[in-house]
Amino acid sequence: MKKIMNFVLMAVLAVCFVLPAAGKAEAAKLAVVPLANHVEDNTTASMIYMEEIMDTFKFPEFDMIAEDVVDKAVGSRNISDFSKANLERIARESGADIVIAMSLDDKALFPRREPTLKLDMSGEFAFLNKVTGRYYVKKYSDDMEIEEILTVRSDWKSEEFAKTVRSYLKKVTQFK
Repeated sequence: MKKIMNFVLMAVLAVCFVLPAAGKAEAAKLAVVPLANHVEDNTTASMIYMEEIMDTFKFPEFDMIAEDVVDKAVGSRNISDFSKANLERIARESGADIVIAMSLDDKALFPRREPTLKLDMSGEFAFLNKVTGRYYVKKYSDDMEIEEILTVRSDWKSEEFAKTVRSYLKKVTQFK
């Protein structure tokens, strides 16, 4: 009886140690191309872009490739070609499963007249997921206007850019 109990105890311990590791898949390697920011005197857009990526793609599921490896694969700091072939090349050279790239054009984020603020935001977003074979590229343009008094205690322009980044990053995690 004692041998049977020892065997059952060892079997339970073996299952407890093996099961957590059995269901784990390797983390998807993520290459994040730095934001191609064509807006003068706007340093917050790049910070918002990276902050939203860090919030969306957490470590156990996604493993970010080092910035210097991605920069070497891109070839320059500002990406201008969002084609599938170019993103595949970046994925191949960096060893990534998913490549994310975004640009912000120079007509964005300027106030137009007093008592209202106008936001003209445009650029391009692209990603390639080699695991699912999914490629997505979209030029975006958004024109908004808000009363200036509503923005006294907030950075409305940065918040709207963050919403745009979040909406496109959600497309990366959708598996359709």
